[in-house]
Amino acid sequence: MFAVVRVDRKHVRTLPSSLPWRSPAARRFTPFAGALSHLVDGPPGLPYYDLAIMVSQLTSEGAAERKRAFLIGLALLCCYGYFFYLGGNWNVESRSAQIYALAEHRTLIIDDYPFLPEGGGDAARYQGHYYSDKLIVPSLLAAPAYWAARRALTAAGLGYRAAVYWALRITNLLVNAIPSALLGALLYLFLAQLGIVSALRVWLAFAYGLGTLALPYSTVLFGHQFAAVCVAGSFMLLWRQRRGWLRARAAAAGALAGLAAMSDVMGLFIAFFLGLYALWLAAGRPRRESVGAGVARLALFAGIAAVPIGVQLLANWASFGTPFTMPHVYHAQESFRARHTAGLFGIHLPQLYPLYQLTIGPWRGLFHGSPVLLLALPGFLLFGRRWRTEAVLIGAAWLSVLLMHSGYENWTTGSAYGPRYQIAAIPLLMIAAAPAAQRWPLAFKALAIVSVAFMVIVTAHTPFVPEDLRRPLAAALEGFAGGELFHANLGMRLPGLWSLCPLAVIQGVLLFGISRVKPD
Repeated sequence: MFAVVRVDRKHVRTLPSSLPWRSPAARRFTPFAGALSHLVDGPPGLPYYDLAIMVSQLTSEGAAERKRAFLIGLALLCCYGYFFYLGGNWNVESRSAQIYALAEHRTLIIDDYPFLPEGGGDAARYQGHYYSDKLIVPSLLAAPAYWAARRALTAAGLGYRAAVYWALRITNLLVNAIPSALLGALLYLFLAQLGIVSALRVWLAFAYGLGTLALPYSTVLFGHQFAAVCVAGSFMLLWRQRRGWLRARAAAAGALAGLAAMSDVMGLFIAFFLGLYALWLAAGRPRRESVGAGVARLALFAGIAAVPIGVQLLANWASFGTPFTMPHVYHAQESFRARHTAGLFGIHLPQLYPLYQLTIGPWRGLFHGSPVLLLALPGFLLFGRRWRTEAVLIGAAWLSVLLMHSGYENWTTGSAYGPRYQIAAIPLLMIAAAPAAQRWPLAFKALAIVSVAFMVIVTAHTPFVPEDLRRPLAAALEGFAGGELFHANLGMRLPGLWSLCPLAVIQGVLLFGISRVKPD
């Protein structure tokens, strides 16, 4: 991790970075160690991060950290960008149609989208026109990227339909894959604040980026993974507010929380918990400041977070005449409309069978496909020993999402792999799993390898599965073993599994580069 330095009147001496902060050797050689032992209130081996930052500025470790983070992000981006969506999924086409309509015609009506499924697919129909039933924020952010890409491709000589098709794939790369890869790099850097050594942080970053639903959902634009990026970014910024409340950081955290809320329905509930966390921090709980002062500080966070919500309400108003009417009320498919009008927007009390299937069951189980996330369960307890508020926040946010998902009429999530409504909470679960990974590194690495293998196979085979397929992971493993790769990739001119060889080579080179990064 960060190197320990000795500062005296004559020179600065760098000691091995593996030296434990609270060991007798550290106390002998480091003049900061006496004070450090009082500052660290966590279990032995967890460094006081603020001091580590100050010390690292006197060494080359900071540069090495940035190099590793860059290579991690690049490796993830190469993997995300290697696969791309062929077409035909109603959910994705509805999102793409919304991007197309905003960029090409500056409207929310998607009637003219070239690839609109017959009958509108996953869309609303109101007063003779089709509207996407997706939350608008990801599409608004994607529209400029699509606009530029489509015109560049048209200028390069592609026909209009081909230009639209490929511009949408480039758009996913820019607004979904790149932010997801950036999150992997930021996760590596952020976990240093938990006292995790760099080698294990590399494993954790790849376990998240390649061993969870982040992988398949970074290759195609649904909106869930973008919400996950925003949730994680807001949490990381708020975490830094523990050391002192900064208005600029509060504004950025609020913006990301608002974007998460209006990119994914479950992101809205997680944003609520982020707001409670911001209130706790703004009130200065570690310093016991007044609640009134906290509310005043929180105003900037909450005000900016409300902007994306206001944008969605305006879109509803422009489409359906009232701000509080969501597109699902007018869904073009009667069966879909019935699902979303039952209960409260389609949500009932939690149900036991969906709860089983959404956690460990083979149909849509989060832990079934990504067993590495099981470490989040003991991780909550380990994490809470030092950061109780954050452990409660993460646990409550995920449990609320899980319980609402289990009570949702559409809990099987349509023709897509896994419990995609939980995607926005997965980065927080990986943060919670980090202390458990540090406690049991061999078990963590074994689970990480299995999880990465599962997610790579699912992504290469296809992340689009029939809703009634009860064992999609088993079907993916069987199909992959037979060389069936239905999700397009950049090497598909090669036959079967050989099409993945270029990606394997690229990943091998980048992993070797990460292993060779050492402090100068």
